[in-house]
Amino acid sequence: MANPRITIIGLGLTGASLGLALMQSGAALEIVGHDKEPMVAQEARKRNAVHRIEWNLYKACEGASMIVLAIPFDQAVETLELLREDIPPATMVLVLNGVFRPVLQLFAEKLPGHVNAVVGQVILNGVGVELTPQAGLLQKAVFCLSTGPTTNPSALQLASDFAESAGAVPLFVDPDEHDGIAAAVESLPRLVGAILLHMAAGSPGWTEAQRMAGVAFARTTQFDRSAQGLYAELMANRANVLQRLDQLAAALTAWRAWLAAEVSQEGEHPLLTALADAEAERLAWESHALRHDWEPASARSTAQESPGMFRQMFLGGWFGGRKPDDEKRR
Repeated sequence: MANPRITIIGLGLTGASLGLALMQSGAALEIVGHDKEPMVAQEARKRNAVHRIEWNLYKACEGASMIVLAIPFDQAVETLELLREDIPPATMVLVLNGVFRPVLQLFAEKLPGHVNAVVGQVILNGVGVELTPQAGLLQKAVFCLSTGPTTNPSALQLASDFAESAGAVPLFVDPDEHDGIAAAVESLPRLVGAILLHMAAGSPGWTEAQRMAGVAFARTTQFDRSAQGLYAELMANRANVLQRLDQLAAALTAWRAWLAAEVSQEGEHPLLTALADAEAERLAWESHALRHDWEPASARSTAQESPGMFRQMFLGGWFGGRKPDDEKRR
């Protein structure tokens, strides 16, 4: 019997890292990759992130037990439109994206009646590691998952087992709650970077200033989305991003007042206090991110003792290897 086939569409940082993690997991799978950029696809194959590359989108998905879309929202819209008549009802569809509610709406529009579709997001925090495709990026990474009201519960369990097999930690989240948080920690930083770049490049002194734009400017204004991709992401989650922009505007007003405050001999300057608080908050976040200790110890031990029931009952060789019970017998 042939091994189950997983097709990964989009072989950038997330897609290629996911493929590498699955390849190293030892699971009995055939991993097929597809990317509309030939050089990106070739690089993923050189890294052994997939068993083979299929240049034709339809052929790449043919016979797949699971189709993973690791592409920006605008490309996901186009891809599901192309595949809507060709995805069998039993095929698992997992869309990895930074917005959840719009993707669930996309399922309803492009895949009506398809009950095996799940939306997810792998949180690659990038603290202490080089951001190049590597299996280690998935180790203990938070893997957010959500579904619509008509989704087959077994599909969510399969997505959870899939995340664990790649070394990640599944986290089930409400789609609206996810999008509200993502607006603050994903979309807003990208938008602020674009705003700063646009402001600087539009200033009269940019010809000279760009010579002095170094590491701080580069880190803050780095684009990890195309303009079209970022536009689609922002518009898809517009209400939440607008709310976060309003919060940012209020915060900027406060920070401006702190900067403008006169230095006195009594007490610490408010700007220094705010900067010290921000520094402490950043160091605390980095510490959690490096240790992957987001959950209380009691919650972690409970999760480790709960075997994947759907995996044991149905998947068999899909995500094989030692189960939690095997560890207890050793």
